[in-house]
Amino acid sequence: MKKFALQSAGISALVMMALTGCGGSTESAGSTEAATPSATPTVAKQYTSDELMAMVKQVKSPSGKELTVVSSEELAQENPMKALLSMFTVEPAECKDLGTLGGSEVLEGSTSAAGGDLNAETGVMTMVTLTSGVDVQKLKDSMAKSADQASKCATMTLSMSGQSMTVSTEKFEGISTVPGTQGYKTAMSSASGSSQTTYMAYVIKDGVMISATASGKGAEAAGVAAAGAMMDQAAALIK
Repeated sequence: MKKFALQSAGISALVMMALTGCGGSTESAGSTEAATPSATPTVAKQYTSDELMAMVKQVKSPSGKELTVVSSEELAQENPMKALLSMFTVEPAECKDLGTLGGSEVLEGSTSAAGGDLNAETGVMTMVTLTSGVDVQKLKDSMAKSADQASKCATMTLSMSGQSMTVSTEKFEGISTVPGTQGYKTAMSSASGSSQTTYMAYVIKDGVMISATASGKGAEAAGVAAAGAMMDQAAALIK
């Protein structure tokens, strides 16, 4: 099964990819899906896994490379990020169950597809995920759950075998041009001085939740623009 070469990105990248689940927002859902009181609600199209896969395959990385694509079935299998986090002691303790966040696990009954690219030169990983197949309210609820835990877990400490890391999450603007996009920046630093940052953006467009991620050292310099470009391309395909 394809794994986006996550293992080659190292343990710190896996941790950061797990923590990007803290990137949801009720503001995003409201701004992109709200209907006027007098208007008849429009039922958004629900895409199949095959249709989402076809969309993701059309998205290119800024370098022009094709993305490594993963289907709903593959995304629903073993979650290496959740497994990795289970190895750490997390403070506050209620933040340990990050695997329940909408951004890091497949919603029950949903369809999804994802595409990722690992830049061998910079070590920056970028990824875009499309989720559909469920009622729009379920997507909004998932993002609201993410936003709530992002607020509660804005500052965390992860420790294992005598080593510890500080993790902080805050809002971040400018990842994508898609109206209503909400972005987050999660920074991780260790006592030894090493650090890494992950950027995540979420938006709902026409009943499809789009998420984009950039993770790794130097992610802000190149990864944010790459993830934003991939998100913009994906949004343009949803009509």
